[in-house]
Amino acid sequence: MAEQTEQENLSTAYTLATRGVTAQPAKRTSLPSIPRGPEVEVALVADFHRRFPGEALFLFVRLQPSVNLPICGLEVRIPEGLLLVDCDCLDGDGPTRPNTRSIEGEFYLSFDFEGGVVPGMSYEYVLETIVQPAPGDRNVEVGAVVLARTVADGPVIRDEESLAIAVSAKGNYTRYLPSLYTRDELMGRFLMLFESFWSPVSQQIRQMPYYFDPTVTPADMLPWLASWLDLTLDPEWPEAQRRALLKAARRLYQKRGTARGLQEYLEIYTGGQVQIIEHRANNFVVGSLAELSDSIALGRNNRPHTFTVIVHLPGHLLADEGRTAHWQQRIAAIIDSEKPVHTTYTLRVEAGED
Repeated sequence: MAEQTEQENLSTAYTLATRGVTAQPAKRTSLPSIPRGPEVEVALVADFHRRFPGEALFLFVRLQPSVNLPICGLEVRIPEGLLLVDCDCLDGDGPTRPNTRSIEGEFYLSFDFEGGVVPGMSYEYVLETIVQPAPGDRNVEVGAVVLARTVADGPVIRDEESLAIAVSAKGNYTRYLPSLYTRDELMGRFLMLFESFWSPVSQQIRQMPYYFDPTVTPADMLPWLASWLDLTLDPEWPEAQRRALLKAARRLYQKRGTARGLQEYLEIYTGGQVQIIEHRANNFVVGSLAELSDSIALGRNNRPHTFTVIVHLPGHLLADEGRTAHWQQRIAAIIDSEKPVHTTYTLRVEAGED
């Protein structure tokens, strides 16, 4: 008789096989072993993962099928310690109000998709909860599970996800006070208010280092970072090139005024291949009867300290003369700002491979 009751509990854990409606047995039991499939995916996130008693916590649940599922049910478990306030449908034509029930202090919300779910559609819900008082620090775990069938008598498909919310019984600011106050429950709860108010500011301060990282900082911050390094970022540059230049700025400054530094700078900017040829007076020969004086200059064509820059750009960037002239002006501006002041150069922009 006991074995029959347990079997009934397991078979009614989710009654998708009969009605497509999630159902919880009168007693908590482990779910039957059902392999996960790629046909449906459930996602569960929270707006915060650390809360104090009395604070609001919003849970977001999203159901995304990849195939047509005429039988589908979703269940969300709200553990003891969270008080459900409201539930709202954000996206999709699924049920707006779930069936609810309480079992052993936990709250279950069951969404029965009577018309099934279709691929390409997203079904999203938001659950508003309030964190309840706790005698001590603890973690509350929220779970979401979806069970479905592609046909009435087909195998059950499932997916599930859970997350843990850290609930602090008192504020952490007490650790900055003498130990006498750490044992005072009233002081701990009183400081918890201020910690809650200042939490967004503290979070921004903790994330401050990321604003100085060219890899992850917001795109709007790139010109500000460049100003620290006396760099001017062309707003027409692709974002990836602007980030690459900022990442290489320290290395480029160490090579500033050298052919290698200029070549690397131009390759980052253009995304093409750059060749720099320095003319070291290879055409000048000193014989036994030669006389050197201030009127003689060493270098090709009697021009000392000269070099040639050859830039190979993809052909589509040089589709017409106007665009070619535009690129030449921008590249020449970079060379003028980076080369030694006493040097002169010749610039050639050529079409390379796309």
